[in-house]
Amino acid sequence: MKKVELIYSKTKVDKSGEALKKNGLEKEERQSWLEVLSNWRSFHVMPLDTFAKVLKKRVKKVSPNGIIAQRLKRTPSILLKLKKHGTMRLSTMQDVGGLRAILDNTAEVYELVETYTRAKSRHELFSLDDYIIRPKSDGYRGIHLVYKLAKDPSIFLEIQVRSNYQHIWATAVEVFGTLKNSSFKSGFGDEEWLDFFKILSSCFALKEGSNIMGLHKSLSVDELLDEAKRYIEKLKVIEQLSVYTAIYRVVSEKSSDRGRRGGYNLITLDSTKSTIEIKSFGVNQTEAATASYLNLENEFFNNSNVNVVLVNTGDIKKLEVSFPNYFMDAKKLVIHLSEIIMDRFL
Repeated sequence: MKKVELIYSKTKVDKSGEALKKNGLEKEERQSWLEVLSNWRSFHVMPLDTFAKVLKKRVKKVSPNGIIAQRLKRTPSILLKLKKHGTMRLSTMQDVGGLRAILDNTAEVYELVETYTRAKSRHELFSLDDYIIRPKSDGYRGIHLVYKLAKDPSIFLEIQVRSNYQHIWATAVEVFGTLKNSSFKSGFGDEEWLDFFKILSSCFALKEGSNIMGLHKSLSVDELLDEAKRYIEKLKVIEQLSVYTAIYRVVSEKSSDRGRRGGYNLITLDSTKSTIEIKSFGVNQTEAATASYLNLENEFFNNSNVNVVLVNTGDIKKLEVSFPNYFMDAKKLVIHLSEIIMDRFL
């Protein structure tokens, strides 16, 4: 993987974040600031690939079924986070480059995390947040490790470790966010849907033998499941998933380097056309991949119905499993929701 040189100062990087989160920029000015943001984001590619190799080896020792993936954070997500946290600077954002490990169960999650806490590294384990013991207020569960790299200038990388149930829940939030054109992931949107995701999180925690959310601790198991049923039926969750996600289709899979392992995939999800387009890049096409990413983000900058993301799973066959939300794939979720309705979940 070719090294990406940082051509802007951190001060300039921070100014790009401040400029882009404001409305009303002219197209040329926006393009100029997006190039700064893109260069900073691309600067994370090589260390991200290096971390991914280590993660892959460690996951293999813990779980034969484990899946790893990596992604560069989408510009809309970066700007939303900067707006939400007013004092945050782009140069200190901890998840511009992110890795994810999806394992069979919580026991494997903790086993993998322990390999990181025990291991010696020249990079600093900057923070470790256990959202399994203490789920986030929106219901999110998983464990996040943030590393501050021994690199000049310094950058952060985040590793998310989730069980299958935790991954299915997070996927549900993003799929419905796309369907409803709401950022449920960031805590915005219809309150009933947000409450449904919280209930579902606690149901999945019960299934795994983990901590349910604090606001549900007064409920018995039967009361919790009955509440989940009520939301599923009232919001017509299964019907909406079945109808709306079924119309999405992959319209093209373009690649000049098809089938190689280790390359990046640029996914464009257009919810107005219900289409998914994938363009694959080989391991030595970093510049082309990030340039295409930048062009598409600029093209659809003001269009919340089009999501563009650059990801790498190491194997294109695992792309949909790792990022089902970008394929509007909710088959596993439908199975579990049906089990709740039919009293077969626990």
